[in-house]
Amino acid sequence: MNQKSILSHIFDNPFNKLKVGAAAKKTQNKEALRLYRDILKFSIEFDWANKNGETWRDIIRKSARKEFEIAKNESDPFMVMRMIMTSREAMQKTREKLNEEYFKLNTTLSERTKTDEQNKIQ
Repeated sequence: MNQKSILSHIFDNPFNKLKVGAAAKKTQNKEALRLYRDILKFSIEFDWANKNGETWRDIIRKSARKEFEIAKNESDPFMVMRMIMTSREAMQKTREKLNEEYFKLNTTLSERTKTDEQNKIQ
């Protein structure tokens, strides 16, 4: 098949009719496992507890496990990739928000320290 016929074959077939082989399924499984491990590593940063005394780290881990258990039965490869991409994006946004809050906290602490030092001098 030449390049033109390959492209026309791809464009003539809608995505839902494309067959995904075992290699693609294996790649998706690896990506899902990589995502799960990344979530577990990221959850370490959430070491404070909620109102009930349970750490957010444990809550995130339980939630991730539950979501992955539900998703493991998904057979549509495009839906699997969508879930992986959505989860990665959510984790990235959470990481950015956490970094922003840490920055605000550090800035506030620095300002208080400067104010306390100035008050001691006076």
